[in-house]
Amino acid sequence: MKVVRVSREEPERERLGEAGAALRRGELVAFPTETVYGLGANALDADAIAKIYAAKGRPANNPLIVHVVDEAQARGLAARWPEAAEQLAAAFWPGPLTLVVERAEVVPETVSAGMGTVGLRVPAHPVARMLLEVAGVPVAAPSANLYTQTSPTRAEHVVKSLGARVGWVVDGGATDVGVESTVVSLVGEVPVLLRPGMVSLEALREVVGEVQLCEEMPEDEAPRMSPGLARKHYAPGVPLKVMAGEALEDALAERRAAGGEARVGCVVYSALRCEGAVAVVMPRDPQGYAAGLYEALHRLDRLGLEAIWVEAPPEQEGWEAVQDRLGRAIS
Repeated sequence: MKVVRVSREEPERERLGEAGAALRRGELVAFPTETVYGLGANALDADAIAKIYAAKGRPANNPLIVHVVDEAQARGLAARWPEAAEQLAAAFWPGPLTLVVERAEVVPETVSAGMGTVGLRVPAHPVARMLLEVAGVPVAAPSANLYTQTSPTRAEHVVKSLGARVGWVVDGGATDVGVESTVVSLVGEVPVLLRPGMVSLEALREVVGEVQLCEEMPEDEAPRMSPGLARKHYAPGVPLKVMAGEALEDALAERRAAGGEARVGCVVYSALRCEGAVAVVMPRDPQGYAAGLYEALHRLDRLGLEAIWVEAPPEQEGWEAVQDRLGRAIS
């Protein structure tokens, strides 16, 4: 594995030359986006795509998102580019929004789990954008970690999870958004929100009007139109439980009363809730919380604890992506 460190704000083009060439050759390159680190491969090379699935241990029914430099490149990978795609791209690209459209024949079926669709995104991260320009090919990239594990928001998370399974890691520092992109299907007459992210349902509706929620989840073995729909996902290596703050305090008090050592890590809004245990105190706004969530889980997971307990986030608008990720990380 070769780690290449570049400036986030002004990535050095010459330092990305070898990684870009590796992508063109069909090798795997992990790189930062504004959401999480992705495990990238040439999206037009079926053999390279197979390497992603093998490295992650990812089931073939779970599609990949293709990252492109601009809307023009996205259109070249789509069999049809509906008006809603044009409107949403104008509003949110570059950014953490993936548009699922009908797939052009040039895109291998394995990118899309054998379905006739493809998820496309123009990332906003300067390093991702420079790498795409240098590579000169669209790049399919799920999160750069073993399947079902907590997504990486730093290069060291990638190294710990994948090790020698990836040949190149581009280190552009910590990610900003911290959770995976919003995914919207534009295949039907009405857009459908498949996976919540930090581009909210309300923001989508302000641009295109009606947006439906995905009501039915696919069966375990069925092909999926979007990544992130498996029941278990984003999980640390120890059991994770989400509970109200009072319940978390009571559970810790019971442990102390029983005389047991509190080998528990807590993700909370106040360290006082977690007396006698390891605490990570989180911001109270959804953007700040999302940006720090995976980093908190990685930090606690490294400590050899018995469990991670998370104080439940608010049931309020703007918290849907956080609630979704925590709900799928519960074990």
